[in-house]
Amino acid sequence: MKNNLKNNLNYLKVSTILLLVFNIQSHLFSNDNKIKIPTEIRSYRIYGNDNEQSPPVLLIPQSQSVQTNVGATQLTFEMDIYADVAPSYYAEFVHCDVNWNEDDNNFLNNSGFMRTSDFSYESSSYSSNYYSNRVTLKFPNAQVQFKYSGNYKIKVYEYYNDSIPVVEAKFFVISPIASMEMYFTSSFYSPQFQISNSAYNIETRVFAPSNLFNSQLRTVVLYRNNRWEEPYVVSEQNYRDYSSNLYKYSFPTMVTGFSSSEKRFYINNIPSENVYRVLFMDNTAEFPTGNYPVRLPFSDYIRNGNYMYDDNDGYMVTSQISATDDNYVFLEFILDPAGIKSDEDVFISGSFNNWNPDIHWLMSWDKESKLYRLKQWVRRATHNYLYGTGKLNIDTKKFDNISYDFYEGNTVYANHSILGFAYYHYPDFGGYDAIIGAIISSPLGTNWSR
Repeated sequence: MKNNLKNNLNYLKVSTILLLVFNIQSHLFSNDNKIKIPTEIRSYRIYGNDNEQSPPVLLIPQSQSVQTNVGATQLTFEMDIYADVAPSYYAEFVHCDVNWNEDDNNFLNNSGFMRTSDFSYESSSYSSNYYSNRVTLKFPNAQVQFKYSGNYKIKVYEYYNDSIPVVEAKFFVISPIASMEMYFTSSFYSPQFQISNSAYNIETRVFAPSNLFNSQLRTVVLYRNNRWEEPYVVSEQNYRDYSSNLYKYSFPTMVTGFSSSEKRFYINNIPSENVYRVLFMDNTAEFPTGNYPVRLPFSDYIRNGNYMYDDNDGYMVTSQISATDDNYVFLEFILDPAGIKSDEDVFISGSFNNWNPDIHWLMSWDKESKLYRLKQWVRRATHNYLYGTGKLNIDTKKFDNISYDFYEGNTVYANHSILGFAYYHYPDFGGYDAIIGAIISSPLGTNWSR
């Protein structure tokens, strides 16, 4: 009898454990608690209208607007994601000051008005297993309009997990009421390395309406096209010299004149750099899709003034890629430094990472082969890129003290487009930085936007 009682108790224990396990599994895998693969953002970009080779500059004309040679009537934001089921997204647009700090101002940044969910979704091709959907947003649209010019961020959130944005991207909104001219003169800088010391002095002239206060038109910011994380600031607030932890070199600056007649902003000794390296990936036999790394056909070598192909001004170009081949390739970049190892960190910056490299684009040094190596997924396209040196910032996971002359050199033929933005500090709503003029130019190209 005791044995029967003992057996019955053991049976009850086992049954209870099995029932508990079953209930846990039922709870985890129920429709309300289904385990999902976390969504991954594979890449993103933003460009003007439907032209992937147009900078992200939105033009909102006013009655007193002047002619400008840059700006689109609509911008396109595009991101590739990997998910078992594509989440629902919404986007918020946030106005920022000249230094990209978000304005704490409900008049400028009212989430009720500056928010849209008008995304379109497109499934990836059958040949792609690295991304599942391309998510696209065009703006302004029926849900959101822009009244105030200036620096903006688009911040994309998941509807049901919106504690932090999944992506942030920068763009510019301009109301051009001031005309601008840009002039380049050849110059020299003092490179740390034995390379060509070619550089540019850039003079930007701003002609503003007479009703604007001269003291409030105090800053012009220059960018190499597509490189929105690398500003060159010319301001009365840093009147003599622009130095930043971002760059290895510093650049003398000066501001003269009056806005009602002609105000001039000077920055000197900016390295000319080199023509971008070009990566053609349209050949699927040379760059097959798979989970194994594909080496570049030849190792990259250090350069000084030499280059093989004209670049695309820093853009990623996908127009030559068919829909069935529009996928990602697992690449292995190899840089042969010819025995010249850098004392700094070496990284890759290019159109495949929005010219915004982080720790994932840090190259490793192979002691045996004496080569720099990096394996990364890259969207099939024609890309432009450079090898840079600097110091990895442990806090930001990005690079400080950067330069591109150690392995790339400098050449006067590097005709990179430069975008200039003139900022006016309006006193309205507690004060905000508006963009009242814009221009795109290049050392060997046009020099005015009137």
